Amino acid sequence: MNRIKIILVDDHRIFRDGLKSLLSEVEFIEIIGEASGGSELLETLTYIRPDLIIMDISMKGLSGIEVSQKITSVTPEIRIMILSMHTDEEFVISAIQAGVKGYLSKDASKEELLEAIKIIHEGGECYSKMVSDNFLKSYVRKYKAEHGLVENKTLTQREIEILKLAAIGQSNKEIADKLFISHKTVDCHKNNIVQKLKLKNTAEMVLYAIKHKIIEV
Repeated sequence: MNRIKIILVDDHRIFRDGLKSLLSEVEFIEIIGEASGGSELLETLTYIRPDLIIMDISMKGLSGIEVSQKITSVTPEIRIMILSMHTDEEFVISAIQAGVKGYLSKDASKEELLEAIKIIHEGGECYSKMVSDNFLKSYVRKYKAEHGLVENKTLTQREIEILKLAAIGQSNKEIADKLFISHKTVDCHKNNIVQKLKLKNTAEMVLYAIKHKIIEV
C-alpha cells in the first residue's frame, strides 16, 4: 500500500517527538511535517499536502477545533484525527462539528492508534470508547439531520469485504483472522457500515447484501 502521509500537531515538543518516533517505525506511514500550533499548521499546509493530520485540541493560539474548521471548509479531502487528553463529550461534539474523522485519547495504545489511522485513511471514522457508542451514533444522526447533511453511503473496499463476510455468517473472530486484522478493527468497520447504511443489526446487513447483490443466495 502507498504510505500514509501524516502531519503531527501538538504544542508539547516532548509528546510530539515521542509520537513521531513511534510512527516513524511503521512501514506504511510517512511523517512529512509537524507543527506546534494551528497557525504554524496552516502555514505548513501552503507547501505540503498530507493525507492525514493528527492534532491535539488545546494549543496556543488557534485550538485544534478552530483550525480543523478552517481546514475542512477549504480542503475536505485532508482527514483529521484528534489525539487529546480531553475526553469530555463537549470536546468530541465540537470535533464532529468541525469535520474531524477520528478522536482518540492520548492514553490510546499503539495498536489502537495504528488501527484508527488505517480506518480513517480508508474513508471511515474512528472514535475512542471514552464516549458511549450509543451517544455518539445518536448525536451524529441528529446533527446531520438538523443540518441537512446527506449520509455517505459509499462503503470502502474493506467495509464491503467485511459486510460480505458478516452477511454469510462469519463471526468477528473469523473475519479478523481471514483479513489479518484485529477484533477492534472489525468492530470499527461494522459500526461505520451500520451508520452509513442506517442498519440496525446483522439481519439487516444480510438483507442489504442480498438486495444489492453483494452476496448471492
